[in-house]
Amino acid sequence: MPTAALETYQELFHRLSTEVPEVGSWVNRTDHQATRALIGDLGAGLTDLRRDLLSVATGPRAEGVRAALSRSYQALLDKPIVSVADLPPEVRMPPLAEAYIVPSFRQAVTDSAARPAEQRWWQAFPVRDDLRGFLFGYLTHPAATQSPLLVLGQPGAGKSLLTKIVAAQLPPEEFLVVRVPLREVQAEHDLQTQIESAVRQATGESIHWPMLHRPDTNTVAVIILDGFDELLQVTGVSSSDYLEKVAAFQAREAEQSRPTAVMVTSRTVVADRARLPSETVVIHLEPFGDRQIAQWVGMWNARHTGYFHSRRLEPLDLDTVRGLRELAAQPLLLTMLGRYDMDGNALRLVGVRLGRAELYERLLVRFAEREALKSGRGLPDRDVNWTVRRELTRLSVVAFAMFNRNSQWVTGDELSSDLVILLSETAARKTNQFQAPLDPGELVVGKFFFVHESQAIQDTKKRKSYEFLHSTFGEYLVARLTVLEILELAEVARGHRSHARPVRHDDDFLHALLSHAPLSARESVLEFLQDLLADLPPDTRELLKTTLLEIFRDALYARTSSQYGSYRPGRVKELRTLPMRLAVYSLNLLILLAICGGTVGGKELFPEPMQVVSRWRSLTRFWRSQVPYNAWVNLARVLDVERTWRDGERTVLIRWAGRDTSSPPDGDLYWTYDKAPEDTDRGHVSWMYEDFQMAARSLHFLCGYEEELLLHAVAPLAPELSRSLTTVAGYWEDQAKSPAHALLRMWMLSSRACAAADLADAYAECLRMSQAFAPFAETDALAYLDVVLGHLALDAARLRGVLTLDRLHLHHNKPSIESRIRTAVAELGLA
Repeated sequence: MPTAALETYQELFHRLSTEVPEVGSWVNRTDHQATRALIGDLGAGLTDLRRDLLSVATGPRAEGVRAALSRSYQALLDKPIVSVADLPPEVRMPPLAEAYIVPSFRQAVTDSAARPAEQRWWQAFPVRDDLRGFLFGYLTHPAATQSPLLVLGQPGAGKSLLTKIVAAQLPPEEFLVVRVPLREVQAEHDLQTQIESAVRQATGESIHWPMLHRPDTNTVAVIILDGFDELLQVTGVSSSDYLEKVAAFQAREAEQSRPTAVMVTSRTVVADRARLPSETVVIHLEPFGDRQIAQWVGMWNARHTGYFHSRRLEPLDLDTVRGLRELAAQPLLLTMLGRYDMDGNALRLVGVRLGRAELYERLLVRFAEREALKSGRGLPDRDVNWTVRRELTRLSVVAFAMFNRNSQWVTGDELSSDLVILLSETAARKTNQFQAPLDPGELVVGKFFFVHESQAIQDTKKRKSYEFLHSTFGEYLVARLTVLEILELAEVARGHRSHARPVRHDDDFLHALLSHAPLSARESVLEFLQDLLADLPPDTRELLKTTLLEIFRDALYARTSSQYGSYRPGRVKELRTLPMRLAVYSLNLLILLAICGGTVGGKELFPEPMQVVSRWRSLTRFWRSQVPYNAWVNLARVLDVERTWRDGERTVLIRWAGRDTSSPPDGDLYWTYDKAPEDTDRGHVSWMYEDFQMAARSLHFLCGYEEELLLHAVAPLAPELSRSLTTVAGYWEDQAKSPAHALLRMWMLSSRACAAADLADAYAECLRMSQAFAPFAETDALAYLDVVLGHLALDAARLRGVLTLDRLHLHHNKPSIESRIRTAVAELGLA
């Protein structure tokens, strides 16, 4: 019976694969999976997608507009994968068909809990390497005509290249393909009008959609909407129902017997800006791994063998490229690295021996030098260097335009405004009467292909936005301009001091840059600052520290005027108030001080007598009230604040921890409550308020986290302790300790299964703390003791033979409390 069943199954399966071509194609791919795995082929490339689809094609030969669209898209395969104008004449960028490397991807079907805009959400889905097989299965499945396919990825991940490949590979006998670059159609038009506009741009023919996609053609339409994110960030128009409108369009087309599949591409971070129809299929293009990087480097070296030989250069080194994975993981940035290495094997020479900051500096300077030489090949070196510095300063203002808006992109209008205010840039003259002048933003970013330009047409006007292909370019440029500016201020101050002139710092430009967003908002900015400042000579760092201290002491005073007063980079929902700008600027100066100086003392920040504690407390609370949460958390990671005593006075030492995220210095309750460690005659620390309600009101007003935690957690559990817990710290064994903390620890251990010895230690701590109350607070101490003994009775069985009098270490300075403890321990049979 099993043999006969197997033979029947095989016969039926063979008949199915013969009668249904899609199944036959799937069987063929499955049979060859092992072979492809052995030869290391990543899905044989998307060029085989056309062959797979033709194997199941049943439609007639394409004619008319449908054939014209196919020819237009196939022509894209022969065009360079990226346009780089400064290549030597004998070098040509590889065409799309040759250079495209198939990325890995993750696939998900969304539900109400989906978070496709968050990278962490995607980690739950496995990485796949069969993009060709996925697309074949998706495009030949009826579900493709019911809701859109959403393709997500980071800038430079190859989303647009994928749409070009797919549009070229779909056979016109089976599919009517229309690729709609959303940057080139009117944003306010409906989807059908946008499709018709894209058809005219690709073929030159105007045709209404129902005439193009007629039911009698027996084809499936595939509409590729490339750049949904560009509509969002360039126009600023809310499009939360965009994908729902796409699904409604598909439903209408299905009713009219015009089945239509739709693919939509977008950057990952804006995927939450549109509601997803139920059970939408979403894929996320992954960064290149080792295999894709090796495949790309092999293609690049094979393409440029003749160039390498003529210039006596070595091919691009795979190990060097893999060592720069942060950049090499993105296809477009890989091209940038390959282009950089063509100048005398520059990448091989620096390799991975350089720090990250120095690598970025060399990359950016080299690209800026080529731009300078293109516009003036006969310039002397001095003028070339000046031009490079100017270009990188402009590019740094682009980076600050994004950083100060808490965004990874900036609109063309915003950027042009920033350049005019900060650098007095003006628009370029028209080259002829029909051409509009280039605005300052276009002049700057048009020279660097690692700045991505997004575009949309709204109200017949082109609107643009810009972003770096990798965010770390912008973060390095923010750190770079910051360091250059403080170095210049320090050098000016050095000259004044050498001539015995009063030092008056003209920090208006620095204030304009650093008063809108904390440097700690981006961890990479802090790391770049540390790298750039670490290599400076000790005397330069000391000079910087002196200069920054002088600026810091004046930073909290409102400026009467500034030539950059009109620089307001915050968007409407993020308008920055004067207090916020004061807080951000002073905090950024402290960060720079800590990086430059290693350690900054409270007396250096606040030289006034007896002002360190009050000024530090008020300033830290001021910062906390004005600084975004993520920036505050990052700040706590990189700065260690040690509370200490110097010459009998309290002070603080602020140290730069940087990448060392080990445990911070221990807290010091003596310092907090102004009680010197050697001052043992008082033996307690109490609230300044005797009344509990008044203390609570004060804490609510001050928003102190630790104190509020105690009040909210302890007081409701034991209302009878509302008075006794006004004593927040007691003196015991040369340490200031908190009865409330001890009580919380005991309650937590009592409620869980823990070792009896640990629970005994917690009870012993509570019982000892009952003897640490102030002499005049014996009533409060007894109330506290009653609560502890009440819980001890409930846990007595767990603690017999473990909680002994020896473990308690009772003091004999409070006989009434000691007597009650001994009696209770004996009655419970613990000792």
